Amino acid sequence: MQEIQDQPGAIHPHPKPFDGPQSWTARNFSGPSDWLLSLSEETRRELKAAVAHAKKHCAEAAKLQREDFPLPSFALTAAEIRRRLRDGSGFVVLRGLALDDYAEDDARLLYAGLGTHLGTILPQNLRGDKLYSVRDEGIRVEAEYGRTGVRFSKSSAAFDFHTDSPSRVAGHTPDVIGLLVLRTAKAGGDSALVSGYALHNILREQRPDVLHRLYQPFWVDRRAELPPGEEPVLPVPVFTFDGRLTVRYLRFYITKGQEWKAEPLSSADVEALDVFEEVTRRPDVAVMVPLERGDIQLISNTFLLHSRTSYEDYAEPDRKRHYLRLWLAHRAE
Repeated sequence: MQEIQDQPGAIHPHPKPFDGPQSWTARNFSGPSDWLLSLSEETRRELKAAVAHAKKHCAEAAKLQREDFPLPSFALTAAEIRRRLRDGSGFVVLRGLALDDYAEDDARLLYAGLGTHLGTILPQNLRGDKLYSVRDEGIRVEAEYGRTGVRFSKSSAAFDFHTDSPSRVAGHTPDVIGLLVLRTAKAGGDSALVSGYALHNILREQRPDVLHRLYQPFWVDRRAELPPGEEPVLPVPVFTFDGRLTVRYLRFYITKGQEWKAEPLSSADVEALDVFEEVTRRPDVAVMVPLERGDIQLISNTFLLHSRTSYEDYAEPDRKRHYLRLWLAHRAE
């Protein structure tokens, strides 16, 4: 283990181990029943009426407000979801949408309408899109990086553990990420999650030198979606603690940001990131979250990291893997 070299102005890690429901590992779960929530029959009936109401009074999913989508029976479920996302495990899978009963435009309205009951919907790119398609569009990130819109979500490649928008892509870092499964892949594309609180505990115990480095900022690239007039890189630490732990991480953006600043990662920096990623890949740390058509996966983007395996798609365009993503900000209730 390397000795910690303290620099003037260095930020020190939270000194104690974390406990409670946020600091879970895979061993804390018995299976999907621990994170699944099912919509009630009453809510499913209300959803059809709410979609009809929204089409009459608003029509556009991107412009929906909560009052445009009345859903009284969902109130208690929505409160439980918000509690789990902020103070519980940080994730939930909502099951029970009868997607076959809806045209795709209506399904988008339904999804956005549910989102308005869980938080404030944020734009995800410079065009202001609030519903973002996660599907393979043939993007080759390494070859095309630097062009607006070149993002891993537009490929079928595996994606290591990360948080969304760590450097405020399009000006936002969301509190919550939602994924509605419209169609699954032919094979692969599996979702996995890791608790930042658990990572912090493991690193504090096994590699405090690495944890110390991860509290200091890295230059993180923003060119995937850079708002006009803003800096192409920002200094962002992996871990911060201000009453709550926050994790912000996407290694590719760190590497590109450091290169753009002409400050390539040092060997100690590379080791810190390698150790961090090695811990995320331990089978007793990450939890696999199987998803099926009609599921909505909701995860905290504040203290969870998520990943996806590579996938094989169907040849037919109308069968290809397609998820719809929401970015949400917490809203005071």
